[in-house]
Amino acid sequence: MSETDFEFRDIERLAALIDKADRLAVFTGAGMSTESGIPDFRSSGGLYAGRVTPEVFDLARFHQDPTKFYTFARDFFEEIWQARPNRGHEALARLERDVGKKVAIATQNIDPLHQRAGSTEVYPVHGTVETCTCLGCGDQQYTETIWDRVRRGRVPRHRVCGGIYKPDVVFFGECLPPLVFAGAEKAMQTADVVMVLGTSLKVYPAAELPAFRRAGTPLVIVNREPTKLDAEATLVFHASVGEILTATIDCL
Repeated sequence: MSETDFEFRDIERLAALIDKADRLAVFTGAGMSTESGIPDFRSSGGLYAGRVTPEVFDLARFHQDPTKFYTFARDFFEEIWQARPNRGHEALARLERDVGKKVAIATQNIDPLHQRAGSTEVYPVHGTVETCTCLGCGDQQYTETIWDRVRRGRVPRHRVCGGIYKPDVVFFGECLPPLVFAGAEKAMQTADVVMVLGTSLKVYPAAELPAFRRAGTPLVIVNREPTKLDAEATLVFHASVGEILTATIDCL
């Protein structure tokens, strides 16, 4: 029996699990978006491997001098905005739109690719690049409205109070957005199947989310590298998220 035959049997098993489920909870990480060309942070070829250090996302340092962050973000955020949803994002949207499943997505990614693909219940537990907030007066804007200033090499400030705008991305030293995290937690608790896609499950507290599933709820992991939950999972695929999800949709 070839490895391909074995994997196809598992894809059929995954399709059967999804077919029986009314509500799916999905937890996605960087491996979901790398297939759209967005680099991850922690892999050997990721952003922290040479392009930037974690200090660029340190909240205290941002307060002291946001210049370093915006110098980095000027190019990185452009990469995010130019990226397009890949087969994995599209497959999750199809499960909701075409197959009729309720799909709740908790994502560690700060990009809006799940939403662009058409998924409607998305919990960005590490925040989002789409909006930014003034640290002075709390004014919130869509990031695109202040980004021309960043492109010109300026630090964006509120035109009245003079406060610095910070993207609504969770920095080191910040708590996760409580309402968003609570929504993600509830999604895990009420799901018939939980899927972990493209994450090593090493970044806490977000990595705790799959543990909120009810006892006996099937757990499916799709990640190129092993994770700490592989031994607990009903199905494990060390493969491309896009490939596995697309093949599964085709079986439904």
